[in-house]
Amino acid sequence: MKKYIFLPLYRSFGFRYLISSGLIKNLAKRFTIVVFIDIEKRSFYEPYFDGIDVIYENLDTKKIDEKKNSIFFDFIHILKKFICGQKKNYNNNSVNMWKIKFKEEIKKKKFFAIYFLGFLLRNLKILRKLFLIFEKLIDPKNIFNHYFEKYRPKAVILTSYGYDYDQYFVRDAKKFQCKSISIIYSWDNPTSKGYKSSDSDLYLVWNKIMRDELNIFHDIPNKKIKICGVSHWDIFFNQYKDQKILKDDFYKENSINKKNKVILFFSSAPRDFKNSFKIIDSILEKFKNNDSITLVARMHPHYMDDVICNKYLNNKSSFFIDQLKKKFKEKLIFKNPKMIKFGKNSSEVFYPAEDIKELTKLYSSANLFINEYSTTQLEACIFNIPIINAAIGNYRNTEHSLSVYEQHHHLWNLKKYKFTKNIEDYNELHNVIKTQIDNPEELEQNRKKFVDIFLENVKGKGSENIINNINDLI
Repeated sequence: MKKYIFLPLYRSFGFRYLISSGLIKNLAKRFTIVVFIDIEKRSFYEPYFDGIDVIYENLDTKKIDEKKNSIFFDFIHILKKFICGQKKNYNNNSVNMWKIKFKEEIKKKKFFAIYFLGFLLRNLKILRKLFLIFEKLIDPKNIFNHYFEKYRPKAVILTSYGYDYDQYFVRDAKKFQCKSISIIYSWDNPTSKGYKSSDSDLYLVWNKIMRDELNIFHDIPNKKIKICGVSHWDIFFNQYKDQKILKDDFYKENSINKKNKVILFFSSAPRDFKNSFKIIDSILEKFKNNDSITLVARMHPHYMDDVICNKYLNNKSSFFIDQLKKKFKEKLIFKNPKMIKFGKNSSEVFYPAEDIKELTKLYSSANLFINEYSTTQLEACIFNIPIINAAIGNYRNTEHSLSVYEQHHHLWNLKKYKFTKNIEDYNELHNVIKTQIDNPEELEQNRKKFVDIFLENVKGKGSENIINNINDLI
C-alpha cells in the first residue's frame, strides 16, 4: 500500500510552479497525494490530477482567519515584516520599503512600537528565537492534527518557507515525524513576506542569493537549503536555441513586417503602477511616424479584473485598450496573459502551461523589453534583450517617486549588476528606447554575466533538481 504525501494548495503561482516541475506526477508513482484545497473549487483542480492517485481534503482557512482576526494579530503581522537577521554589509533593504508602505497604517493604528521592536529583533538572534516560540504559543494549535493522525504522511510539501497557513502544517508534522519540504517559487519571497513562522526540514531555492537570504534573514542553516534552479524557466533555456524559429512564427502569426523592431512592454499591477496605458500611448505617439516599430503589450493579470481596474483607474481595462488600438491600429498588439479564474479573489487565477510557451515566443521576438520592476526582467535577461525599467509617477498616495520601488531588497540587489536602464520620465524613456534599439550590445555582457551568476550551474535543470532532492529526503 502506498504511503501518503500532503500537498496544501492555496497559492495559484505555487501550484503552477509544482505543475511545471513535473513533481506531482513524479511523486504519484510512489505516494498517494492528499491535496488540501478549498473543497468548493475541487472541479478546477481535478483536471490537473487526472490519472493520479489523489485524495481531496478541505483546507478550511476561514477557521484560522477567524481566530486571528484581531488588532493584536494585525500588530504581529506588520511587525514580522520588520524582523530579519542581518550581518555586516548584508541587510534586508526591504525594511526601508516597509517604513514607507506601512507608514500610514502604523500611524492610524498607533503601532509605533513596531519600529523599536523591529530594531531589537533584527539585531539580536536570541530574541528572534524567542519570538518564534512566542508566535507558536499564540497561534491557533492542532489545526491539521487529525489529518496527520488519519494518514500518517511521509512528508508535507509547501510553497513557502513558512507563512500564511503553511506553518500550521509544519508544526503538526513535527509531532508525527513527518518531513516538511519548502519549495520557494518566487524570487522576492524570502525578503518580502516577513520573518519565518516555522522550521522545515528541507528548503529548495533558486540560487546562492536565495540561499543566503534564507540563511541570514531567517536564521535557517545552510545544510537544510539546496540550490535547484527555477523550474518554470527550464523551457526558456531548453528552447533558447529555437529563438529564430519562434520569432519567425510570431511575426507571421501577427502580420508583423520582418524588418520591424518589436518593443515588448509588460505592465505591473495597477495598484502601484497606474501609468501603464499612458506609457504605451507615449511610446507610440513618439514613434508614430516610424513604420519600423511595433509595440507588443502584455498587461498584468489585475488589469483583467474589472473591479481592480475600476478602483485604481476609474474604468475597465477594455476601455483603455480599445482607445489605444483605435488610435495606433497595427502598430500596437496586445498579448495579455491567458488565465483560468477559479474564485472571486484577484489571486485566484491560474496560468496554464500554454502561457509559458507564449512567453517564450514573445521574448524570442523582442528587440527591446520595457517593464515596471517585474520578475519578467529576469526572464528577458535570459533571452539577452535590452531592458528598461519604467518608474513614471508617484508611489501610491505618497510624495515618493515610483523609483522607490527599488528599495525592495530583491530589486535593490539587482542594481550592482547594471543590466537595465532605469528611467523616471517620458522624455528619458523616449531617448533610452532609441539608444537601446540602436545599440543593443551596450549592456549585453552585463546581462550574460548576471544570468551566469544568478543561475550558475542550474540553468534548465530546476525541475530535475527539485525532484531529485525530494526523492533523496523521502
